[in-house]
Amino acid sequence: MTNMINLKKAIALIGIIVCCTSCHQKVDYLVQLNENIPDMQWLYNQPVSFSFSIADTTHPYTLGFCIRYNNDYPDANIYLFVHTCFPNGDQSCDTVSIDLFQPDGTPTGTGKHVQELNVNISRINFPQTGSYRMEIEQATRHDTITGIASMGIYLINEPTTLQYGTKEENN
Repeated sequence: MTNMINLKKAIALIGIIVCCTSCHQKVDYLVQLNENIPDMQWLYNQPVSFSFSIADTTHPYTLGFCIRYNNDYPDANIYLFVHTCFPNGDQSCDTVSIDLFQPDGTPTGTGKHVQELNVNISRINFPQTGSYRMEIEQATRHDTITGIASMGIYLINEPTTLQYGTKEENN
């Protein structure tokens, strides 16, 4: 009788594992780049630079950042200036704020000693094919911030079947 109960539990556990792993959607990264911050000391005048190519201007992407940090980071959030250089030489600059800690001091990232936080920033269609460069600089009130181990960017290929907005907006 006990063996039959253990067999049923094992089958149920296998079923749950199969269901969870088959339902998990694989992320389709076009770009996934990270740069380490030397000695976890990010100077205000040392932006982190990333270069990548875009071949399809009709396809939407999700732009996101990956930040690795620890409890030495002095603030609850981080402000970033994101400079984008387009293939034709045009440039743009955006400001982004990302919460690294909750109000009670709990890190928003995952990990033990170094937290990793992946944040989807925006949905984007690139207007030109060719080589892009993104420079990310820390925009805090400190000349040097401690506790940032690395900064990264990623672009996720969005499924072309996704619909945004209402039916009227999509027509």
